[in-house]
Amino acid sequence: DPMAQARTILAIALALFATTTAQAQDYPILDDPWRIYLGAFDATVDSTLEIRGENLPPRPPIDVEDILGVAESKTVFWGGVSWRFARRHTLEFEGFALNRSAAVTEDFDPPLQAGDTYLESGTVSTSYDTSVYRLTYGFSAVRGERSDLQLKAGIHIASMEAGLGLSGAICDPTTTPTEPPGCPPLGASVETEDVTAPLPHFGISYAYALSPKWAFNIAGLAFAVEIDDIDGSITEVNADFAWQPTRHFGVGLGYRYFTVNVESGGSQLNGEFEFDYHGPALYIQATF
Repeated sequence: DPMAQARTILAIALALFATTTAQAQDYPILDDPWRIYLGAFDATVDSTLEIRGENLPPRPPIDVEDILGVAESKTVFWGGVSWRFARRHTLEFEGFALNRSAAVTEDFDPPLQAGDTYLESGTVSTSYDTSVYRLTYGFSAVRGERSDLQLKAGIHIASMEAGLGLSGAICDPTTTPTEPPGCPPLGASVETEDVTAPLPHFGISYAYALSPKWAFNIAGLAFAVEIDDIDGSITEVNADFAWQPTRHFGVGLGYRYFTVNVESGGSQLNGEFEFDYHGPALYIQATF
């Protein structure tokens, strides 16, 4: 019966259309225009600091955790928002702040040098604050129903500030002697450096929906640049699994790695900051 065959073909076509439409709506983690996330990562931190002086030659950077006693592990909160304003175009903003401080008293061998000051023995009080904000544009070079391969470009704003309060046996250009050994006791000095460096980045990311409720994502960003009298480099690698048990809300578990180096001999910064962290991350997210 031709009519029966036509009805059968029409029914199959409608079923295929309905299946395709349902599948297109089955991956909210990839398809929803907005994603907001907030989480924390357990950061294992390794950082060095060099504050150069006007009179003394540069010395190797100070290990902030080993020498200055600053904690090498800390839980850090971070968050961000991404906006897919077209099928192949995405903007993402993310940021975090890591502030640490410590004080250690001992005989320093070799003497601790910061700027034009030597601390032979006594107490050094340290603050080391880092804030990083990132704005990234992503272009979906390969966009499938369940996958998204993006080329990325943007900018990191890295703000780093360190302060060393020195007290004890101190040598500087005003003391006798000006260099160890035999620094006069009961001296005091404060040495600080800070810099805010805009560092561009380029990278790639890949997201894949394992199912309507599970997705995997990995991303890598890196660049090295010289801007005016500042040399800077960054590397960021993130990977995570996201589980979205309801239409709009989910959780994620992953791993984060980040490193930044900023060095200059100019007036804005006369020294070097190097900072990297890595560790597991847990977050909640909403998509809509």
